[in-house]
Amino acid sequence: MRVRLDPRQWPGRVIPETDSEIDTAVEAVCLRASWVDADRQAVRAVLVPWFAEEWSVDAVLAAVDHRPDGSWQGRPRGRDQEAHEFLRARLRAWSGSGGQRAKPPVPGVPFGRWWRVHRRNAKLYEPRERVPLGQAGQEAREESRARARAHLQDPVERARAKAERWREALDSLLVPGKAVPTFEDSRRLLVDRVVPRTVCAHCGSGQVMIRRAA
Repeated sequence: MRVRLDPRQWPGRVIPETDSEIDTAVEAVCLRASWVDADRQAVRAVLVPWFAEEWSVDAVLAAVDHRPDGSWQGRPRGRDQEAHEFLRARLRAWSGSGGQRAKPPVPGVPFGRWWRVHRRNAKLYEPRERVPLGQAGQEAREESRARARAHLQDPVERARAKAERWREALDSLLVPGKAVPTFEDSRRLLVDRVVPRTVCAHCGSGQVMIRRAA
């Protein structure tokens, strides 16, 4: 499968196999590691054997930062270091005494398998075609729009509906079995109110000063 991807969009877990894929993966490594001045051919010569052992871009970059036991490899590449020499030195920790390479720290997949999964996911999440509404759906939509327009354009109706909601909320607080109170009930409460006489007895009392002739 010949699919040319931008190195900035190269999937990090894909194992490059063809020459074109390897070139793209090498460029992706240099871009992600910020090795702008790297000799691409020299970096390619270092990485080809690792790609042949099912290593991916993510695996290479993870090995640059950490050893197989998880410990940190040290400071990043200095300006006086060649990128391919720095890469070879860091990958040496992942090589055995007999030249055998360790398993990649990040598992990878072939490009063909990744492409099939990518296309399947794209089809699953692509926007679906709009299905025209039937007669019932159109009637329901028009009814909903009519209610919305009435709600926005008729303030009197809105006020009545609000008062009705309040009335229903207050009626829900009534004691079951008792009649709803009226204005007459409130007037009767005021008329039947008894004021204690002890209070009235003291109303209007005051001190009267009588001036007598000397």
